[in-house]
Amino acid sequence: MHFGRWVCVIGAAVLLAACAAGPTRQIAALKSPGPNARIVLMPVDVELSELSAAGIQEPKAEWTERARGHVQTALRGAMQSRGRQLVVFDDSALPAAEREIAHQIVKLHQAVGGSILLHRLSGFADLPTKKDKFDWSLGPETRMLTKATGADYALFVFLRDSYVSPGRVAVMAILAVGGVAVPGGQQLGFASLVDLETGDVVWFNRLARGHGDLRDATPARETIDVLLNGLPK
Repeated sequence: MHFGRWVCVIGAAVLLAACAAGPTRQIAALKSPGPNARIVLMPVDVELSELSAAGIQEPKAEWTERARGHVQTALRGAMQSRGRQLVVFDDSALPAAEREIAHQIVKLHQAVGGSILLHRLSGFADLPTKKDKFDWSLGPETRMLTKATGADYALFVFLRDSYVSPGRVAVMAILAVGGVAVPGGQQLGFASLVDLETGDVVWFNRLARGHGDLRDATPARETIDVLLNGLPK
């Protein structure tokens, strides 16, 4: 199964589980509080899709590109309002080998984030060895990002948003008459703050809800405010 679809399945499980847990974190404060804490924003993984009448998610490139811009702008604004310095990761000046490592770190975060959703927040597949602790890591190779950016931490964001098509709306309305509930669009995702010295995920929050819209700037800001809830100061 494609990674994004797999995470959506896990996210839907979290949503159905109605997990009341808030953000999970290992630290209460950053190493260098306030504007001295330099955080690098890694490439944001966003995809928007439309639900067909049959419930199939059809990716929309134009929506996705627009949403990526809104999300990045919202992240910059949110971090600025919190008094933190956010720099966007740029690999254009990196040697090819380091560029590949950075790419692999982003992919690794996707897998680790999906595992946290499944084994920590879904309520269905808890790991006995992690029951009483939160010790997820991307490994020490993240130190390369400190060398490349001067940052202490990296912020990773993964978001999937889906919206009902007119055909899906019609199906929902028809089946509702017979008392059958048909799911509509969902907004799913997660964000992690990673200590680049150790590779440890020091803060993690998930988003799993049946509303929200990343296609416009104002609701995108609301989504990011929810996603960054509890970020260490």
